Amino acid sequence: MRKTWLLPALMALTLATACGVQPTGVVPAGPGPSIRATSGPALVNGLTLYFVSEGRVIPVTRPSEGYISPEGAITLLLKGPTEREAAQGITTFVPPELGRVKVYPGDPASLALPFSVRILSDQAINQLVCTVITASTANSRTPHSPAVNVISPGENVLFQSCKAD
Repeated sequence: MRKTWLLPALMALTLATACGVQPTGVVPAGPGPSIRATSGPALVNGLTLYFVSEGRVIPVTRPSEGYISPEGAITLLLKGPTEREAAQGITTFVPPELGRVKVYPGDPASLALPFSVRILSDQAINQLVCTVITASTANSRTPHSPAVNVISPGENVLFQSCKAD
């Protein structure tokens, strides 16, 4: 006998708890979702490079279109911060005369330096490593290693992760 009144009681309770909610009009919430390719030469909203601010390695996103390879990202990193970025206190510890840096794809990717890694500061190494990792994973569907093999002449391979804020 209890079961026959339980359902109507629950329905009445549900209706009572909904009282007081006022309907609203259409609320604008920005643009709708979009679909974009996740691999190959696709439009990219921005390229993330890593620079230094107050001694910490930080990501800086620049607008870009099209695929930019990890080596292309390193080339942009070597050019240093833009005037606007520099005015905001952003700098680089990567020397512009770094020379030819080669990035080999893989999981993990490898960053080959033309000289000893020991001449670079920790911030400079992180700028390079973080930029390579981000550029390598920007247009890939498969997860990549969170680190890069750093190769320099006559030294052991350094397996370095991105240590940025």
